[in-house]
Amino acid sequence: MKIRKVPETHIEGFKDLSINGETFEYLSPKNVYLPMQFPSPLKELKSVGDKVLMGEAVLQREGRFAIPVLSPVSGTIKGVVKRWHHSNKMMNMLEIENDFKETVVDDFKNLDPDKMDRHELVELMKSSGMVGMGGAGFPTYAKYETDKPVEEVIINFAECEPYITSDYTMVKLNPGLFIYGLKYLMKAAGTSKGVIAIKDKDINKPIIESLNKCLMDGMSIYLLHDVYPAGWEKYIVEKVTGRTYKTLPIEASAIVSNATTCVTFAKLLKYGLPPSEKYVTFVGDSIKTNGNVLCKFGTNVTELLNIFGGLEENTDRSHTNFIAGGVMTGGAMFTEDFVTSPTLGAVIVLRDKLYDKVTPHCLGCGTCALHCPVHLSPYEIKRAMKTGNIEMVKELEVNRCIQCGLCSYVCPSRIDLTTSIQMAKELVRRMG
Repeated sequence: MKIRKVPETHIEGFKDLSINGETFEYLSPKNVYLPMQFPSPLKELKSVGDKVLMGEAVLQREGRFAIPVLSPVSGTIKGVVKRWHHSNKMMNMLEIENDFKETVVDDFKNLDPDKMDRHELVELMKSSGMVGMGGAGFPTYAKYETDKPVEEVIINFAECEPYITSDYTMVKLNPGLFIYGLKYLMKAAGTSKGVIAIKDKDINKPIIESLNKCLMDGMSIYLLHDVYPAGWEKYIVEKVTGRTYKTLPIEASAIVSNATTCVTFAKLLKYGLPPSEKYVTFVGDSIKTNGNVLCKFGTNVTELLNIFGGLEENTDRSHTNFIAGGVMTGGAMFTEDFVTSPTLGAVIVLRDKLYDKVTPHCLGCGTCALHCPVHLSPYEIKRAMKTGNIEMVKELEVNRCIQCGLCSYVCPSRIDLTTSIQMAKELVRRMG
């Protein structure tokens, strides 16, 4: 399969805002909230009033890629409430009242990964409810549960989105655990080769130097160009291996895992700590303090915002954007009263920007198509969607869109192409 050249676009990262900011821990929220219908309805395993331990299964995702959802705290099931999810949807969530005891289930105690074979490691991924923490939330075990040969495990440490440094913070504070986790991800994949893919830029030099000192046999670091979207899984696989694929990396004999997922697996193996927490970046020109906070899954963002001092005085909320995730791929929220999850990497709060001499109409310049990493025609998709020509939307291959947001970013007319394409992609998906 031929590798097509991907346009390489440099965009400002603004990483220093949070890297040089504060680092907090907030691991004792009064309540946590777990979605019961994302991406599809989940089966309830516990009832109101039931006591639960940290790491105990409380919900079950059924069907393809079935996986349990574990409680991130020990406490009591309070009930089902409506809360905002960072997908900008109001949904039913299981509310768990924290007893602040952090009593962990026995299931993950006294693990000895050296005595476990690859199948046992994959089964552990499944029983612990581990999902990828880079954004998609794909069950980790599903990547490693393969009978196809694996040449290398690649750790996606590109953290490509502007502003976000949650992966950076996790690895910076846990370099030994990061390498430990990679060692056993390699074992779970049945390969002796592990590659850490990270951007080659000045701000990353200290962490690259730190990792180089603790690499184990078979491990190496691959330096990516400082471009966007270098964090795209296919881009990384092609750069690291020289091979490509159509649907999944395993077709190119590779498995890709996120950096925070790697550390989380290490904590599970070494300390018996089931997936329950991650760093989330809080950053923007309307937050008093920028930085990262280690927090439980299902924590209310309003509580976390208070840790950073809240919003700047005289903030005009009608002209302030609360963005869940990255500015390129995330979404503006109606409210900051939503909850975290294993896939939320950042909360970005920015004032509206006004642009002079901008026309709301397409100039026909083709800039969006020129910069599209998968060689689509974004404005043509938007136009077909607007006129209701769904057949044309399909012919324009909207399903290949990776939703990187570059088309909107480079558009000189500031046309919101990304949202239109996301809507078109979802419509085609629903129509089968």
